Amino acid sequence: MMLLEEMTWTEIEAGFEKTRTVILPVGATEEHGPHLPTFTDTIQALEVAKEVARRRPVFVAPPVHYGVCRSTRGFPGTISISPEALRTLVLDLLFAFRDSGFEKILILTGHAGGQHLAALKEASEKAVASKDIRVSLVSDFDLIDTRDVETPGDGHAGEIETSRMLVIREDLVKGLPEKHFPPRPRYLIMRDVRHLMGNGVMGDPSKASKEKGKRFMEMSVQGVLEALEELESYPSP
Repeated sequence: MMLLEEMTWTEIEAGFEKTRTVILPVGATEEHGPHLPTFTDTIQALEVAKEVARRRPVFVAPPVHYGVCRSTRGFPGTISISPEALRTLVLDLLFAFRDSGFEKILILTGHAGGQHLAALKEASEKAVASKDIRVSLVSDFDLIDTRDVETPGDGHAGEIETSRMLVIREDLVKGLPEKHFPPRPRYLIMRDVRHLMGNGVMGDPSKASKEKGKRFMEMSVQGVLEALEELESYPSP
């Protein structure tokens, strides 16, 4: 497994004989209910990337630990950055990867907020328009087949994420709270929604299990493997 942070430059150069593709995990530092740690989004993406790297030659970069967190602002532990900051950071990283010898980058985000994803997409589009580089953008949460999820509309810190954390870091899961779906206006633009968020859960953690977590993790791994195949084999224009 080729983890950039643990490798010397000579080992990385030797690794280029196998691949010039790198996965960049992107997460967030954000509340995840009263039962999950604030690096939940980050560690899910990182662990999927590591498992992919065990099965296929690919580098795994150190993760980006901060993202755009709109709904959970105001909770202790949510450290959000602006869309502009995320876009600039990721664009700089994409250029730096190319300058360092990497040719293909798969951004794997474990955080799926709308503004967060938009910033990553804009950075990716600008990068491919400016340099000879190939970029794929994958949202980890979107790789889960919802037909295998008991909770309709399950989301933040719910059945899916809690199940996965039981597999990744069970020691950090502080119980299985009851379901909570915060009432949110459909169209109204609000400055702050903290008063609507309750305990910070948007789903049903009580339905979580380690068995489900293993299935959900494998879905993500297979999805990333498919995305890598596309990234590395798609014909050049």
